[in-house]
Amino acid sequence: MGELSQAAGMPRGRRMGSGVVGVVDVGSNSVRLVLYEHACRAPTVLFNEKVLAALGEGLAETGRISDEAMERALAAIRRFMAIVKAASVQDVTIVATAAARDASNGPDFIREIEAISGIGVRVLDGSEEATMAANGVLCGFWRADGLVGDLGGGSLELIDLTEANLGAGESFPLGTLRLKGDAKNNLPRGVAILEETLGASRQLPLLAGRPFYAVGGTWRSLVRLHMAETDYPISIMHHYSVDAAEMSEFCARLLRDGLDTMSHAGVVSKGRRPLLPWGAAALQTIIRQGRPTSIVASALGVREGLLYSTLGEAEKRRDPLLLATEELALLRSRSPQHSAELVEWSGAVFRALGIEESEDEQRLRVAACLLSDIGWRAHPDYRGDQALAIVSNAALYGVDHAGRGFLALVLHDRYGGLADPSGQHSADILCSKALQERARFLAAAFRIAYVLSPGVPGILPRTRVEWDGKDFVLYLPRDLAAIEGERPLRRMRQFAKQIGGQGMIRIE
Repeated sequence: MGELSQAAGMPRGRRMGSGVVGVVDVGSNSVRLVLYEHACRAPTVLFNEKVLAALGEGLAETGRISDEAMERALAAIRRFMAIVKAASVQDVTIVATAAARDASNGPDFIREIEAISGIGVRVLDGSEEATMAANGVLCGFWRADGLVGDLGGGSLELIDLTEANLGAGESFPLGTLRLKGDAKNNLPRGVAILEETLGASRQLPLLAGRPFYAVGGTWRSLVRLHMAETDYPISIMHHYSVDAAEMSEFCARLLRDGLDTMSHAGVVSKGRRPLLPWGAAALQTIIRQGRPTSIVASALGVREGLLYSTLGEAEKRRDPLLLATEELALLRSRSPQHSAELVEWSGAVFRALGIEESEDEQRLRVAACLLSDIGWRAHPDYRGDQALAIVSNAALYGVDHAGRGFLALVLHDRYGGLADPSGQHSADILCSKALQERARFLAAAFRIAYVLSPGVPGILPRTRVEWDGKDFVLYLPRDLAAIEGERPLRRMRQFAKQIGGQGMIRIE
């Protein structure tokens, strides 16, 4: 333990940046603390805890936050601030949303939070809340374009989003707790309120023929239930996309038959269960009135939107997928420089073979190169499975599930081998046949690269490849001739077999 003690305060499994950033989100249903490793385009969570305080419960009837809910929230704030202090976090933002801004005793509640924390609370108005939710989607997606909806306990925000700009955010008193109270716990009455209120939206007509990005805990629970009911192969909810008609039918089934009739009702937490039908009713109304193409789940919302809003324009323009995979290469690979060299080398292989890449296909290839060595510490028999599990479940943003499946397949086959029967796994389901073929092709190229240069830089840039339609040739400089051997040649032949040619190595 001596070395570990000496290394205290110098964690090598973390990326050191501008310092830990904390956000306390005082919502109408939950109060949450999230600590992020540092402020960047692809935020990594160090700590995440929520308390279901239900501040918005009863607000429609009484106009105030109940004493019990307030005390639950303040107890959570006390604990959160103790954690912040213990972690020496200097940069903490506290935000409050609908319940705090609408309740008659909201100002008193805010003063109590400020007395406990010593931090001024930022109470977001409806338009600000919509903008921050949209910023969260911008943070979590690459070139998002659609309508963002953020469903909380007290309000529903809608805002149009394109890569170029944000629309004018709207806020409606249609949060799950608020709607349940206004409708006197009568779902048909709640649907009527939704229809009438959303009928006046200026943003919702902009949704037709575009994706709807669903933000908020209740909608996340609804999406998680849909994933479980359809036996979806991975559990990552972010960027899960469902055809709008399919989701509408799923919501209708939930409203008609009830949650208890669902085979996987247990995936919905006890605190979310009473609110799920209200979230389903809200989403079904949006689909009916807005006519989107798909429903896309976002794990990022107001908290990440706050973080994103603090970034400079250059950082905002960075690709979140490549940023996250660069960080994983830095933290997990033997040589980040070698991973970067693999980007250029694999690109040269593709060019030699005349393989064209779209912008998105190139992004995925680069990300795969950066991830290609993250499993090296595992036992050789398990590297493929471990790398696949990491990529299938990592907090990667800016990549859809087909792209995530592609990356998982590349890494599995890069470690597991082209003939490994376990290569037929759930990641296949996420990818088209064309993506599966591209993944296995790239993995075969990686298998050549890693017997030439075992995770060390400086070798790959000194090699080159040629393809004449018959022979696929790897050229080595004379001073590296000793690298030639049975294993590299076998890998070359395996690769060439995929393109209908012969693989060989020559010295020049």
